[in-house]
Amino acid sequence: MEKIGRREREKRARRQEILDAAEKLFAQKGFFKTTLAEIAAASEFGMGTIYQFFSSKDEIYFTLFTEKTEQLFSLIENTLSRFDSSLDKLKALVTTAFGFFEEHRDFFKIFISGRSGFEPIANEDLGLKIIQFYERYIKMLQNIINEGINRQEIRPLNPEEIAHGLAGMINAFIFQWLLKPIERSLKSMDQDLLTILFEGIAISHEENA
Repeated sequence: MEKIGRREREKRARRQEILDAAEKLFAQKGFFKTTLAEIAAASEFGMGTIYQFFSSKDEIYFTLFTEKTEQLFSLIENTLSRFDSSLDKLKALVTTAFGFFEEHRDFFKIFISGRSGFEPIANEDLGLKIIQFYERYIKMLQNIINEGINRQEIRPLNPEEIAHGLAGMINAFIFQWLLKPIERSLKSMDQDLLTILFEGIAISHEENA
């Protein structure tokens, strides 16, 4: 375990307080209507302290997005380690991702609806981070699918194509829920998606009988 001194702990705590205050303001007012001065006031720090950690509001948001995605990957990886079956891992990935996005809905809703308005440099950095996030996500799915094929739990189709297809379906459920005023919990929708993934949408002869 990393051992850090008191000054470093205090520094990290101040940085986290700034991020927490910014996230709440972004959720309440939106990214564009929130100012650095308001973030400073909400975190009870002066502007000088803010600039010790972040050069701009865009950088604060970029940091929040990066740390949120890292939290999501860590959570999924820890959850998947509890399962042996590739199908159980896919189910766990869906339910874990849905739970995480529901817990952080306000933040990711701002990201999806407002990212096109960032300054060009921030757009480039954020765009690169999104690409890296997606490639890592696809690789995770592909590894599970490869494992499932080897264990004869999944049909021997192209793992990369299956991974992209699964990712598209998962993302569609999440994005729809984030952008529309849906009263239903995202976590309650995981069974619908899992049914589509593992059983399809056609009614079997047995169900018609």
